[in-house]
Amino acid sequence: MSARPIIEKLARYLPEVKKPERKLSLGERLAWTALVLVLYSLMGHTLLYGVPKAASLAGQSPLIMSIIFAQRIGTLTTLGIGPIVTAGLILQLLVGAQIIRLDLSKPQDRATFTAMNKLLTIIVVLVEAMVFTVSGMLGPLGPSVQLIVFAQLVAATMLIVFMDELVQRGWGLGSGVSLFIAAGVAEAIFTNLFSPIMLPDGYYQGIILAMIQAAMKGGTFHEIVYRGQFPDLIGLIGTVGVLLLIVYLEALRIEVPIQHARVSGYTAKYPIKFLYVSNIPVIFASVVFTNIYFFSTMIWSKFNPTNTNPLLNAIGMFNATQAGAIPIGGLAYYVTSPGTLSRAISDPVRALIYSVIMIVFCILFAKFWVEVGGLSPSHVADQLIKAGMQIPGFRRAPTIIARLLEKYIKILTIVGAIIVALIAIFGDYFNVYGGGIGILLMTGILYQYYELLVRERLAEAYPFLGRVLGEE
Repeated sequence: MSARPIIEKLARYLPEVKKPERKLSLGERLAWTALVLVLYSLMGHTLLYGVPKAASLAGQSPLIMSIIFAQRIGTLTTLGIGPIVTAGLILQLLVGAQIIRLDLSKPQDRATFTAMNKLLTIIVVLVEAMVFTVSGMLGPLGPSVQLIVFAQLVAATMLIVFMDELVQRGWGLGSGVSLFIAAGVAEAIFTNLFSPIMLPDGYYQGIILAMIQAAMKGGTFHEIVYRGQFPDLIGLIGTVGVLLLIVYLEALRIEVPIQHARVSGYTAKYPIKFLYVSNIPVIFASVVFTNIYFFSTMIWSKFNPTNTNPLLNAIGMFNATQAGAIPIGGLAYYVTSPGTLSRAISDPVRALIYSVIMIVFCILFAKFWVEVGGLSPSHVADQLIKAGMQIPGFRRAPTIIARLLEKYIKILTIVGAIIVALIAIFGDYFNVYGGGIGILLMTGILYQYYELLVRERLAEAYPFLGRVLGEE
């Protein structure tokens, strides 16, 4: 018996955000987008009721976790967009691997996919809320307090799910998930630059204010060159360097000459991005690492709190502190970034293993995404053929064009995956503000929003062009 009828029946009872009855103006959509962003930001600064160490826990999640999932542990955004991303990743992999057979070009299959995605998201919300509540990641909680915290996490995360749906259903612009990630990275960068909070080393948290403070003390900056986990000059230089590198790499293209098969003299170039799979591999790898961290923490807290079970120690060993469960061994330890250059130097084996695992996973996910994401040479060749194009000097056949494109795409897939993995790794080591992968994500998201705003402005100014672009 097919599960589709059951899923479609359940979908009718799921709460959802309705599409607007009319097409909203750009100003209205910007207003709704801003409202959602402000609400999410307020949730990120609202501590969970009943969590005794919430104030010290806020923002203490591993850097990649806090970026990818836009989360702040100890607040209403403790789970962030984690359930949405995890559920979407699982379904994309299952559909791409043909384990779930859906043709997303068909409206009915897209509706089924959306229903399955929401159902799985709700399941992940419940599971992750339980993990955080009972694992000790939020500190020691009594049974009654656990129930209260669990209810808060579920309610807050479901609100985040609906805010993302509201943005995507035509009330806002783009995607709520992308919006929350970009906003979180931007806030982290702004905080590291201008925060007036005084830190234990006697300097402001914001490096710009710390530099002014150092200059007023006599112009010596050696104390703020390296400050461990605090914003420092190395991090400032690293942030600027990574930003310039990403902008440069995003602009690189390999241009393959093409021409129209029936229009003589019409030539063009088919651009292949240097970062062919963009930041997708490191997002997938980070989601896998994060879920390993989550579930190993739950297993440790319930079955191995003293780290005496050799089998469970292989999964993860932790040290319970006021800042939560800190990995000290096992798989969870090696899939979590050391975080700073000093920690990487003090434990080079961990730093090396983490780097190798990250690079290998990024390459594997990049190759997989090329096949399932419509980026394979054969898929691109079919698109060119359907558009009436061909490569000069070669027969107009999909297999031949695919073979020529494969020489470029195969290399760029692997090289691009390695580069984004290294940006993520060394972004952490050199204290880059918002993390290397955070800047990579934010740059890509802001560029997408720029293109979206340009298209929306054109659609409003020229309605006919809007219909051509598919806006109506």
